[in-house]
Amino acid sequence: MSETSDEELSLLETLDHLLDRGVVIAGEAVVSIGDVDLLYLGLNVVLANVDAIIRTSQPKQIK
Repeated sequence: MSETSDEELSLLETLDHLLDRGVVIAGEAVVSIGDVDLLYLGLNVVLANVDAIIRTSQPKQIK
């Protein structure tokens, strides 16, 4: 069996934490010439596990 290094474990732990909390990535880029927009690229990404999405989408109940 091969042993897993500390660096790989910390990367896996970081990825697990990010998926548990959820990550939103948003960005855009515009290519233009002479104040004329030729190309617009928009990016919206939500990266999370299913439990995190369900947990955050349910309305909070006030008691």
